[in-house]
Amino acid sequence: MKQIVDFHIHSPFSRGVSKNMKISILAAEARKKGLDIIGTGDVFHKQWNQYLQENLSYEVDGLYSPSKKESNTLFIATGEVEDNEHIHHLVIVPSLKTGIEIAIEFEKKNKIKLSRYGGRPRVNMDASQLVDLVREYNCLIGPAHIFTPFTSIFRENKYSSLKDCFKESTAKVDFVELGLSANSAMADKIKELWGYTFLSNSDSHSPKSSKIGREANVIEVDDVSFSSIQKSLEKGKKSKIILNVGLDPRLGKYHLSFCYKCRRRIVYIHNPSKIYDEKFIYFEKENEKQFMISISARKLRCPACNGLLKLGVNDRVELLATTNKKNTKRPPYFDSVPLVSLISKGLKIKNPDSKTVIKEYNRLIATFENEYNILLNASIEEIRKENDYVGKKIELMRENKLEIIPGGGGNYGELV
Repeated sequence: MKQIVDFHIHSPFSRGVSKNMKISILAAEARKKGLDIIGTGDVFHKQWNQYLQENLSYEVDGLYSPSKKESNTLFIATGEVEDNEHIHHLVIVPSLKTGIEIAIEFEKKNKIKLSRYGGRPRVNMDASQLVDLVREYNCLIGPAHIFTPFTSIFRENKYSSLKDCFKESTAKVDFVELGLSANSAMADKIKELWGYTFLSNSDSHSPKSSKIGREANVIEVDDVSFSSIQKSLEKGKKSKIILNVGLDPRLGKYHLSFCYKCRRRIVYIHNPSKIYDEKFIYFEKENEKQFMISISARKLRCPACNGLLKLGVNDRVELLATTNKKNTKRPPYFDSVPLVSLISKGLKIKNPDSKTVIKEYNRLIATFENEYNILLNASIEEIRKENDYVGKKIELMRENKLEIIPGGGGNYGELV
């Protein structure tokens, strides 16, 4: 049995999250996406957990259905935790009740009220202590968005290996989450990660079609249950992830290195005719690696504003890389673009969440059942009959031939 799962979202109690993150809306949007299972997010926040208990019905072994049956999508208890080194970790929890038990344990051990941090708690524990604690409750855990310039394990001048971070508890780490600006091919340049399951999740702060389910995992399970999902995410040969579907990393807002002050993105080209313009800084391609090293060592400033330069995901991966070989045992990764982004580009409307775009989105969903079916399975000919531009772009997407201006510095990449 195949299930499409997005494990990582947030609740309105987290900073910068839409107030529309409600079960009824999430369930409806998840159905349009084609998600079979979606994470609850923020399960350690007591008020959100209470809301979840009031609006979800226990279905089977750690999975919950919307009480009002808005869709067939099920919910699984998940949350994100920040450790004492500002590293974020994704935790997949056996039940909502277990989420509260762990929250109480966090408060006892750290002598704090978790609510002061909103939906994503901060605990005065290092990564190994955090792993040890949640594994006592039969949770799954792994570092979140592992390469992003902020709050990640592999961020600039932080750790260069899982073992350095998790120490004697490294073997207890279940997976690593790639984040929006990386894909499997990039992460597998680090040989240490070959033995770990890769997750691709939306980390959504909004239920909008452009955000929810923009990344997901196609997994094979024996049945629809927490224990079966737990079994499917096992490391190494036992992992039953069939496909990672993720935002094309060039679309991620931290893919390229950037200036922390003016947010210009850094690109490396041969014989640049200018040093910078409104959006980009141009460095000589021949000295690319040295520029990365200099940025990491804080020895290079922005030529446009003299601001601090910071490594993006792509450059950070290159500095951490330990192999040129391809991991042939890794399941395929589908570099995708959200359907609403394709529609808005075709209609020449900047806002992918505009009424006109959403109207066309809903029309296509009604025709093809859900978004993942359109992106992954539907006949190009049939899609082109309904929307020629979208059909052409999906054909290019499936062939990995899309032209994209890479993102960076907090700016998402742009489809050409």
